[in-house]
Amino acid sequence: MFCEKIASLALCAVTAASCCLCPWPWPSWPGGSGSSSSSSSSSSAPDIDYSAILEGDLPDGAKKDFITFEDNSADESALQNALGSLSAQATGSVQEGQITPIYNTSPGYGQTVEDFVKACGIKNTTLKRGNSPDGMYYYFVNNPSLDAAQQTRCAVLYAAPGSLGLEEALQKVADQMDPVLEKLPATNAPGTPAYNYRYVVSTSAAGRSLPGPDGAGVPVYYIAVTVTRIPTPA
Repeated sequence: MFCEKIASLALCAVTAASCCLCPWPWPSWPGGSGSSSSSSSSSSAPDIDYSAILEGDLPDGAKKDFITFEDNSADESALQNALGSLSAQATGSVQEGQITPIYNTSPGYGQTVEDFVKACGIKNTTLKRGNSPDGMYYYFVNNPSLDAAQQTRCAVLYAAPGSLGLEEALQKVADQMDPVLEKLPATNAPGTPAYNYRYVVSTSAAGRSLPGPDGAGVPVYYIAVTVTRIPTPA
């Protein structure tokens, strides 16, 4: 049973190009109780620049002069608070060796998504990434004139098993974000009135130990990425 605090671990210096994260890295991680109620434990993440790691994991095509990568403490707090609404059903969405996109319809995550969306002012309230209605790509790439004059935020959320390792989980999230970031337009042209856009990409990570089918705690990473579009008149 995952019931002891994880000992303090040494973390290497993190740069945008590389990082040295242990597979289950965070110190003072209380274990799961096997309860069938909400998530049984959490931990505070160490001081790591997750947005810089994400940027380092992306190909050059996703790194544009009008895109900035920087952590946002308000996003991190919103993620931590929202995860307090997890239910026991959330365990079923965790897949070994994979990251799983979390939507408002994912079992056990409805309230979590709603809380995160409200706290962060997210436009794609389902937290979908793609081109389906209410997806990040749909708002920012296919319909760049929607809310052109307003600062607009979209987000995605992923769950990853602790066994995957946080470093690999972040790489997989970068792979998912790349098709969106590479296509972000610098302007709403030929829209009228015309605006130039810049974007801020913020990455947050948190951990929970969810109740497993055998009563043991299942360690899970949650990674959220918000993309904020900021317009200026062209």
